[in-house]
Amino acid sequence: ACLETLAVIAYRQPVTKGDIEALRGVKCDYTVTTLVNRGYIQEVARMDTPGRPILYGTTDLFLRSFGLSVIEELPPLNIEQK
Repeated sequence: ACLETLAVIAYRQPVTKGDIEALRGVKCDYTVTTLVNRGYIQEVARMDTPGRPILYGTTDLFLRSFGLSVIEELPPLNIEQK
């Protein structure tokens, strides 16, 4: 669950928890909290909409852990459109 959530955030950042949940189809409160506590993601901003949801992005620890210098080094997604 953590790796899947981390991948969603890495490729779609900045992203809200609601966006992650909509994509994954499950709640992700615990997973997001775990990733924040471990330093892989962080709050990067808040949306200017009602409720001001948090926008999450990856951290330098994420980049170092996956051997990346910049986020653009992530491999491209090959998503089959239905």
